[in-house]
Amino acid sequence: MKYVILAIVLLMIIAGLLYYYVFTGVITIDSQRPLDAVVRIDGNEVGETPMKIRLRKGIHEVKVYKEGFEPWEGQATIKVGSPETFSVKLRFMVKSEPPGATVKINDEEIGVTDMPIDLAAGVYTFEFKKEGYGRVKFMAEVPNNVSAPLPVAPLVALKDIRKEQQEAMAEAERPSVSGYGSIQVNSTPDAQVFLDGELQGETPLTMAKVRAGSYVLKLSREGYKDLRQTVYVNKGETTKIAAELKPTED
Repeated sequence: MKYVILAIVLLMIIAGLLYYYVFTGVITIDSQRPLDAVVRIDGNEVGETPMKIRLRKGIHEVKVYKEGFEPWEGQATIKVGSPETFSVKLRFMVKSEPPGATVKINDEEIGVTDMPIDLAAGVYTFEFKKEGYGRVKFMAEVPNNVSAPLPVAPLVALKDIRKEQQEAMAEAERPSVSGYGSIQVNSTPDAQVFLDGELQGETPLTMAKVRAGSYVLKLSREGYKDLRQTVYVNKGETTKIAAELKPTED
């Protein structure tokens, strides 16, 4: 019985070797650009370039791709004893968000986004224009061995740019309302100090850590007229008040 089992095992090994060497072949896939592109064969992801894989003989659909590059697609005919080799070079995708922008590279108009382009190693100036959007211009370097895509140009609508400018101008004109400052009050004669109606103490008085903003300050002493005034507190600054109260008339 053991000889029968041994014979079956040997037959299985022989059948496997026959299939391996008679019915399959080897394909090598390399990509000059980018260096680590994804490979799909017959719709199944099988790895990244560079790679070598054994496939059954026949015709297979091959796709090499990576985000930011134009995919490459082709067919590989696998023959026994005749290895197949593919060396692909993907083109860059020139993109903008949103698409539809006119593109200039080194001041030469080349087309409209999104579009593929083949660029040699070097430094390039990219300019993007689209009606209703602000212009985008930047420089990018393409090295000899590249794996990274080109930057996507972020287009900003002109209405949004104007809104941001208006908000920035309004913010610049608005008094600081964040952070804390202090108020230092002296009076002749000494008096009670109220800030927005709340008693703070008597002069001479320093009120530390007052939130930046505007307040109504009142100084009060029996036999003297109340003194009221608006004071402004700026972040990190001390607002100093020196006042002289006038006596009430008999």
